[in-house]
Amino acid sequence: MSLLPENATKVDVRGATVDFSTYVKNGVTYYQFDTSACVPPEPMVNAMCGLQLIDSTDHKLVMINHKKPMALLEKVSQNYQIDIEYLDDGRIKMIFTQKVIQTEPIHTDDTVCKG
Repeated sequence: MSLLPENATKVDVRGATVDFSTYVKNGVTYYQFDTSACVPPEPMVNAMCGLQLIDSTDHKLVMINHKKPMALLEKVSQNYQIDIEYLDDGRIKMIFTQKVIQTEPIHTDDTVCKG
């Protein structure tokens, strides 16, 4: 069962072993793939390939899988917001959005070395 909208088109993703599609919805570009029929390590491999496409908060990666890939979620949760939806057919839909990382500002006027 496809969850892709009608305006989705295929996109070539380097290193991926499944088909990826892309579409735009409400000004946000989505990249979507389905690894629900795959066995490890394919879900993680494809997710890592897809995450390379996400370079701003207006790009999102949608992964359809047969279960929650706990190792993947642990590996990327520091840098990506992951929204999880449980589908009626038992599969999992995960939407990855790049987090805006807040860093401590550099105080260039502080010239004291504390080391």
